[in-house]
Amino acid sequence: MEMYIVLAVTVFMMVSFILHKVPFGVTTMVCCLVLAMTGIMDIQTAFSGFGNKIVVLIAPMLALSTVLTKTSLVVRISEIMNCIKGRQGMLLVFSFYLVGAIFAQFIPTTAAITILVIFLATLDNTGDITPNRLLLPLLGVMVAWKFRFPIGLGASVFATVNGMYEGIISNPEYQLTMLDPFIFSIPSIIVLTLYCLFFWKLMPKGREVDQSKLKETKKKEMLSRGQETLVYIVFVIVMLLMMLNKWTGNLLYLAPAFGVLVLIYAKILKVEEAVKDMTADMVWMIAGVLVVADALGKSGAGNAIGNLILSLLGDNPSSMSVMLLFAAATVIMTTFLSNMATQTVLIPIAASVALAGGWDPRGIVLIIGTCNYFALGFPSGSGEAAVCYAAGGYNPMKVLKFTFPFMILAIVTCAVAANFMYPIY
Repeated sequence: MEMYIVLAVTVFMMVSFILHKVPFGVTTMVCCLVLAMTGIMDIQTAFSGFGNKIVVLIAPMLALSTVLTKTSLVVRISEIMNCIKGRQGMLLVFSFYLVGAIFAQFIPTTAAITILVIFLATLDNTGDITPNRLLLPLLGVMVAWKFRFPIGLGASVFATVNGMYEGIISNPEYQLTMLDPFIFSIPSIIVLTLYCLFFWKLMPKGREVDQSKLKETKKKEMLSRGQETLVYIVFVIVMLLMMLNKWTGNLLYLAPAFGVLVLIYAKILKVEEAVKDMTADMVWMIAGVLVVADALGKSGAGNAIGNLILSLLGDNPSSMSVMLLFAAATVIMTTFLSNMATQTVLIPIAASVALAGGWDPRGIVLIIGTCNYFALGFPSGSGEAAVCYAAGGYNPMKVLKFTFPFMILAIVTCAVAANFMYPIY
C-alpha cells in the first residue's frame, strides 16, 4: 500500500507541474503533507528537505547572485555593446554572441535577452545582418552557455541535480562533482555556438524587432565603489571555497551562506532582499522534491517505475540509444513544461530506470540537466523564448529551418558526450 501511495503522490506532482495552476513549491509541499498524513514519513522526515545540504547551498546562492546585478558589471557590458554597434560582418555577430555568453553566466536569461535586444534594435534593418536575424540565434548561444561555468548559480548545478536523485541512488560513486556539468557541456557549447555563428542566415530577415513586446527590467540601486569591491571579494572567496571542496569539505555547502551574512552585516544586501531570494519558489520546490525522491527510493515505487520503463526499452538497450531517448524526451518536454519542471519530473524517472537496470545514472541526469534549456522551436520552450518570439514576431514554422537543426545538434551532442563520459554499462 505504501508504494501505491508514493506512486500516486508522484503522479500528482508531475500532473500539477504540467498544469502549473499553482507555484511548483506549493505542489511539492502538498506532496510532503500527504506523505506525513498517510504515515509514509514522520513529520520531521517529510519536511526534512529544508535542512538538506542542497537547499542550504542553493538558497543563499540565489541571494548572492542577485547582488551581482547591483554592481557595474551590467553597465560595463553595456559600454562594450555600444562599441560593438560600429563593427561589421562576422566580427559584429561574434561580438554579440560573446557578450550574450558572458551575460548568461550571471544574469537570468530573460532579463539578459531583454537588455541585449535594446542594442540589437539599433542595427540597420536593411543590410544582411538585421536584428530579426540575430535575435533567435543569440538566444541559442545564451542557452548553450547558460550557467555552464562553475561560478555563481553555475557552481550549484551539480548539487541541484544530485539532490533530485540521491534519494533513489544513494551510492556516492554515482554523485556528480561541481565540474561535471561544465565538462559535460563543453561539446554542446562549441557545436551550438559554431552553428549559430555560421548558420544565422537561415533566419528570415523579417521586420524590425518590436521592443514594446519586451518585459521591462527594473533598475536596481547601484553600489558604491567600495561596496562593489567587497561584493567581488566575497564572491571570489565563496567560489574558491566551493571549487576547492576536495580540501574545504562541507564549506562547499556553507560558503554561500557565509557570503550572504557578510554582505548583510556590511549593509550591502538588505535582509528583506535576502529573505525574498532565499524563500523563492525554486527553493520550496527543491526542498519538496528531495523528500519525494527519497520516498520513491525507500518505498520501492522508484524501482517499480524503473522496471516498467526498462521493459519498454527491451533487453540490454545500447547505451547510445538510451542517451538519445532521454535527450530527445527532455527537449520535447521542455517545449510544454518549464525548464525546472522538466528536470524535476525526468531526473527521478531516469534514476529509477538506472537503478532497475544497474546502470550508471550520471550521463542520463547530465543530459536532462543540460537539454532542458534547448527547446527553441516554440515560444512555450522557456520564458526567454517567449520574449524572443514576441519581440521578433517570429512564426515558429518559418524559423524551423534554423531551430530544428539547433535542437537536433543539441540532442546528438549531449547524447554523445554522455555516452563518452558516463556510458550506462
